[in-house]
Amino acid sequence: MGGFARVRRRAFRAAVLLLVPPFAALMPAGTAPELAGRTIVEIRFLPELQPLPDDELTAAVPFRIGDALDPLKIRQAIESLHRTGRYSQVDVYATGKDAGVALRIETKGAWFIGRVSVDGVPEPPNRGQLINSTKLELGREFFTEDIGAATERLRAKLQANGFFEARVDPKVEYDLGTQQANIDFLVVPGPRARFASPRADGLEPNQLNRLINTTRWRRLWGLLGWRPMTENRVQSGLDRARRSYAKRDHLLAEVDLAEMTYQPKSAEAQPVLNVSIGPEIHVRTEGAKVSRSRLRQLIPIYQEQSLDRDLLLEGVRNIVSHFQAQGYFEADASFRTENEPDGSRTIVYTINRGERYRLAQLTIDGYRYFPLETIRERMGLLPATLIRYRYGRFSEALLESDVSAVRDLYVSNGFLDVKVTPRVERNFGGKPDQLAVDIHIEEGSQWLIGAQSVEGIAPEHAAEAEPLIASMEGQPYSTANLALDRDNVLNYYYNRGFPEANFEWDATPAEAPHTMDLRIKVTEGRRQYVRGLLVGGLEASDPEMVYERIRLSAGDPLSQSRMVESQRRLYDLGVFARVDMAVQNPDGNEEAKYLLYQIEEARRYSVNFGLGAEIARIGGGTPNFDAPAGEPGFSPRVSLGVTRSNLWGTGHTGSIQTRLSNIQRRGVVTYLAPFFKGNENLSLAVSGIYDLSRDIRTFEGRRQEGSIQLSQRLSRANTLQTRFSYRRTTVANLAIDPDLIPIYSRPVRVGIVSGTLFQDHRDDPLDSRRGYYNSIDFGLASKAFASQSDFFRLLARNSTYHRIGRDLVFARSTMLGWLFNTASGQGPDEVPLPERFFSGGATTHRGFPDNQGGPRDLRTGFPLGGSGVFMNNFELRFPLYGDNLGAVLFHDAGNVYRSVGDISFRVRQQGPRDFNYMVHAAGIGLRYRTPVGPVRIDFAFGANPPRFQYFKTTDLPPGAQGPILVSDRISRFQFHFSLGQTF
Repeated sequence: MGGFARVRRRAFRAAVLLLVPPFAALMPAGTAPELAGRTIVEIRFLPELQPLPDDELTAAVPFRIGDALDPLKIRQAIESLHRTGRYSQVDVYATGKDAGVALRIETKGAWFIGRVSVDGVPEPPNRGQLINSTKLELGREFFTEDIGAATERLRAKLQANGFFEARVDPKVEYDLGTQQANIDFLVVPGPRARFASPRADGLEPNQLNRLINTTRWRRLWGLLGWRPMTENRVQSGLDRARRSYAKRDHLLAEVDLAEMTYQPKSAEAQPVLNVSIGPEIHVRTEGAKVSRSRLRQLIPIYQEQSLDRDLLLEGVRNIVSHFQAQGYFEADASFRTENEPDGSRTIVYTINRGERYRLAQLTIDGYRYFPLETIRERMGLLPATLIRYRYGRFSEALLESDVSAVRDLYVSNGFLDVKVTPRVERNFGGKPDQLAVDIHIEEGSQWLIGAQSVEGIAPEHAAEAEPLIASMEGQPYSTANLALDRDNVLNYYYNRGFPEANFEWDATPAEAPHTMDLRIKVTEGRRQYVRGLLVGGLEASDPEMVYERIRLSAGDPLSQSRMVESQRRLYDLGVFARVDMAVQNPDGNEEAKYLLYQIEEARRYSVNFGLGAEIARIGGGTPNFDAPAGEPGFSPRVSLGVTRSNLWGTGHTGSIQTRLSNIQRRGVVTYLAPFFKGNENLSLAVSGIYDLSRDIRTFEGRRQEGSIQLSQRLSRANTLQTRFSYRRTTVANLAIDPDLIPIYSRPVRVGIVSGTLFQDHRDDPLDSRRGYYNSIDFGLASKAFASQSDFFRLLARNSTYHRIGRDLVFARSTMLGWLFNTASGQGPDEVPLPERFFSGGATTHRGFPDNQGGPRDLRTGFPLGGSGVFMNNFELRFPLYGDNLGAVLFHDAGNVYRSVGDISFRVRQQGPRDFNYMVHAAGIGLRYRTPVGPVRIDFAFGANPPRFQYFKTTDLPPGAQGPILVSDRISRFQFHFSLGQTF
């Protein structure tokens, strides 16, 4: 409505200016002939406070005191003021004064949409949906008639969500200084209606009841009544009803909402449905068999629930692609429709698979300008591989697409006459089921740019804008490159406040062969600046925090990139649900404009809940002193957390996270201050932890810890974390004799200063295919930090990822750890047990159960941890089936050692008391890709797992006198199930 009124008003103004004599229209009748040509002695604006600054106002009026009164200039002034977009009405009055004329310019300023808020409505719908329903666009010109249309749209949205008795009271606040119209809709929603039993004419009672059940508008088949009405429930119920008919082959069934009848006394809404079941539609194939479930995936009539010819043709293409992927490269299909006597229809797809082939070879020749890898990466053809693509990837359509892609590559680099000729060889190698494809490239001559000229770039921009033009003399001529140059140059100007900038080029053949002369013309246009920032919607947030995140201020050029970056920086705070950004008066040609940010704060409290499980040889549950090497176990896990965001309006976050399982009970309280001290690369975290863990079978560890951490992002790839932690660790249910090593069994307080440096150059942290990752973690515990134990800890890791060919990835990771006691006269064994290295399991060495590597107690056989650790992992990752299922071959080597000086690469264990040797394991794993990382299953075989002895004290045979010395070893076969890649 507002847009229509705006167009109508402007059209009316234009008509007045064109049809009415300008001077007579602007002055009282009968005075025009007398005043024309007189000297202007006075110019006065009413009101005195004008929307435009004095310099812009003066520039918009083409006459001054002392000029002769010219009716055409008055007309130009009115047009110029209207073009700024700041005025809704401009009237000029002239009166005689002495021997001259006095001009009075009366104006009415336009209003622009600012804050739009809707309050008082319980979700759903949320505030953003309600605001969007008003269609009041931030920054656009506002007309009073817009309120009525916006109110009706808002009321319709409320009724669609069950609020039939809602009262909407719109209020508009006008800010004269900024010409903002802030609109608040105060809503008294009334009760939300509940569904009543729907009505659908033409359906039998049993059919209607079945339809109602599919909508899920009733709770527990009606035993608990009807659900509250929401727009989403209405639509999803209708969709479920349509899908239920589609599952019964009624693909043309229509279930639409005719109306929603509301009963005020009972606050119930009865849906009135239009239901047309339509005939049954059956699909079958002939010539080749395709399963029913596969047909439903390949033929889109099932998804669209429409019997459209285009959808049926798309089904033909999908069926052909399906068989071509199985090696039937010449597969063909067609369809026909048969009307059955019972009124149903049958769609018959006739499939001719043809012979099955194997694309044995793909060769490309004739190329000189580009390396082969550059050409191949643009092609979809693929020769047969051993596992993933047993028959290769080939079809005539795919071949044609690849030829076009290669041709476009050359044309975009100046080879305008390139020819790409494919040749398919059948009976390749004397085998009738093998194909070979040869693609021959005739590059031809490369067209170059001869003379090049650039016009229109101002001297102050030349040093930065001209280097953005890569199409220079001697470079390949390409319209694609020129289009890229245009985008680069225009982005430069757009980001410096030139929204009307334009880039054009003209190319003409030069006298030299295969040469184009190039003329580039840049039109900068008028520069626009930021008049000021207007931020609305803040309730609990500190305005200073918001303004610090906005990269623009008054007087800056109106940069599009900085506008978007400021919006991103506000979202990065994590405390805003919505950040709308706009320029006030976007269509006006004024020099400086207000920049608007309308913010909706997110909920301050959020709750998360999760269920999980761990299946492996774990040290879980009730202490069991007869299984020092671990035993298969299942550990269910429950997690619960509460987060309070935007504490004190500063963007800080406080949270409490808990985890409960039979191997761990953990609670963490965290206070996070992102963008610490206004630095977006700096964050501060303060946390407190209580942890009770049984994942190491030797002991049950209790830890109470407080820490403070400062994290700084040094660059895109490098991050440094520094922290101070103070913790108290207690060992309980110790499996070894505490009298032998007293420090193991007593509580220990540890104060430690530590730091971690990360260097991440991986292409994908969840599933890396190339790049490298380094980390080094170091820490110092000392009595200077009120620690009861003195030790130094260093742990470094290096991982690399290399692509081999198209599908293989070779991944490698090496980890080295060093831990020693810094107090004089004490060896590494004096480091408290919970602080030592424990390793082995799904993420370190898959030849061990979790935390089962390294030295063991000679009496009980339980692991003691070590002061040195070395692990090396190799993985060959490759696709197994399709794009989501992959596999790995892996080799893990390493161990936990008594000290770093005991690290050894020997592979033989020198007796059951020797644990300082390298354990090797190899195996295979499966990977299934998910949005949060691959789900993985690993099966490992240990080549030299450690043997050990311990004294068995329970379940002794009859007649046994005291403990029995038992020999045991880590099982050669290990199984691991987890989420995410190993490294």
